[in-house]
Amino acid sequence: MKHIKLNEIANINFCTITPSRSKPSATPTKWLVCANFLADNEIDDNFSTNNVMPDEKWLLHKNDIVVKRITPTFINYIDDIEDGIYCGNNLIIVTPKDTVDSKYLAMILNEKIVSLSKESSIGAVMKSISRTDLEEMRIPFPDIETQKAIGSLWHNGIELKKKRTRLAELENIKMNYTINKAIKMLGGKKNG
Repeated sequence: MKHIKLNEIANINFCTITPSRSKPSATPTKWLVCANFLADNEIDDNFSTNNVMPDEKWLLHKNDIVVKRITPTFINYIDDIEDGIYCGNNLIIVTPKDTVDSKYLAMILNEKIVSLSKESSIGAVMKSISRTDLEEMRIPFPDIETQKAIGSLWHNGIELKKKRTRLAELENIKMNYTINKAIKMLGGKKNG
């Protein structure tokens, strides 16, 4: 199977905002920062806002892949995002080209991202990803039908895991409600 460099099948944008050098914006801009990106493609939608004019290449789109530049342990595949949301500092947006299935690429990056990060000697020693290492990453490149099948399987597995977690939460809520209702029917909680 052939392998292709990531920069040949995706556009890679490192987000580096410097508010002191940025132009002001007349309206507030919504930003996602590293803390907003959670495992299993979950995104905490408590956006940060400021009046900094963003670079358009930091705008998030459906099918983008977001990577934390410092201490990455997973990626986030963007399967849905509202308009006008930008990525903040220390995030990398990988936008797959039409020649690769976005979910397949997300799965490959998710598998390789921890091994790609290396210790940085700048400041505190933390694992980080360099532009060169990310651009030069070799991606296994099967035919598009195989990519779509693998990508869908990976994405559906994550969605199933999220639904099972939510179902367990709802079952716990139901059980607590039933217990509290039974306690009230028996005369409520009494001390002593």
